[in-house]
Amino acid sequence: MKILFVTSRFPYPLDKGDKLRAFYQIKYLSADHDIHLISIIDEDMKPEWLEALQFYTKSITLIRITPTERILSVCGSFIHGLPIQIGWFYSKKIKNLIHSLYQEINPDHCFCQLLRMAEYAKDLKGPKTLDYMDGFGTSMDRRAKIVGFPLNIFFRMEAKRMKQYEKQIAKSFDNLTIISQQDKSLFDFPDAERMLVLGNGIDEYFTDFHCENVEKKFDLVFVGNMSYLPNVESVKYTVNEIMPLLPEHFKFLISGTDPSSIVKSLASERIKVTGRVNDIRLSYLKGKVFIVSMWSGTGQQNKILEALALGIPCVTTKAVNNAIGAQPDNEILLAETREEFVQQILQLTSNPALYQRIAALGKQFVRENYSWKQKGRILNSIFAAN
Repeated sequence: MKILFVTSRFPYPLDKGDKLRAFYQIKYLSADHDIHLISIIDEDMKPEWLEALQFYTKSITLIRITPTERILSVCGSFIHGLPIQIGWFYSKKIKNLIHSLYQEINPDHCFCQLLRMAEYAKDLKGPKTLDYMDGFGTSMDRRAKIVGFPLNIFFRMEAKRMKQYEKQIAKSFDNLTIISQQDKSLFDFPDAERMLVLGNGIDEYFTDFHCENVEKKFDLVFVGNMSYLPNVESVKYTVNEIMPLLPEHFKFLISGTDPSSIVKSLASERIKVTGRVNDIRLSYLKGKVFIVSMWSGTGQQNKILEALALGIPCVTTKAVNNAIGAQPDNEILLAETREEFVQQILQLTSNPALYQRIAALGKQFVRENYSWKQKGRILNSIFAAN
């Protein structure tokens, strides 16, 4: 079967959740289908980025969107009541090109990743699937509550428009997917009932990695895209609220791409901020406990799954774990207040037997429940049904 796979960013390097999700979906779908990838880009591609996808795709088309196109489209979306997020990735010229490529490729199915690409795919005549991924409108609402004026006004407006768009665009697609049951429950329009929960997985890159020589220099570790607001808020909370209550010798590693100025300012003798690293697995392994003090994000936190897959015990909130489904006190530890976080961290770091049990059960949980091959089979069933 020929699958047209449309993304708003080229799915490599794997430094953002949507890129990671698209990359592994393409990788495992390619075993049964010819994948034709179309990606919007605004930066030059490195040869190794293209090589990472060429093995799994029949064709790759990169379409550059210019700053001028973005500005004009954002202005148009503002006037017409569309979310800014939609306008930022939209161009009428690009839509015409994608439709032309669609006619040329003549795919059996179009898989459209994220709402920001829906305007390009909604009028295509053949079977098509839209991956909402998570509840973006709700995410904007939550961000509005944690930022100050005037950004909170922008996020409230964007949340209202996005929720309207989420409801309206669903009618244009044959199939809808979402990353977790928790995110599905955020939608209250009739078409949301059609959403198929399609979670992320973990690749052998993490589950089969063994490296015994990594010194655990840090008591706590957090890994992620460090310009993403919920991640920024999470490490701020850990540094400002949790670290002061821990013994003075405790150290915290913050590792991941594009650290914001706020994240960089957290660096100290006890806090190390690395930015992008060559092998993110080593950052995980340098920490004893993976901590995610997050309440505002939506979707499924792949960073938790990666940490568990590498045998790093995790302490996080109920909101994060709801999308993952690990068993509290066995496969993961939960906390809601700074005092509870401190208690769980000290439990793990002072009790070797508990540490090893949580680490082993967490790793087993990921192996049994988060296989990309399994997620690929779910997508295959969607394509077969159409």
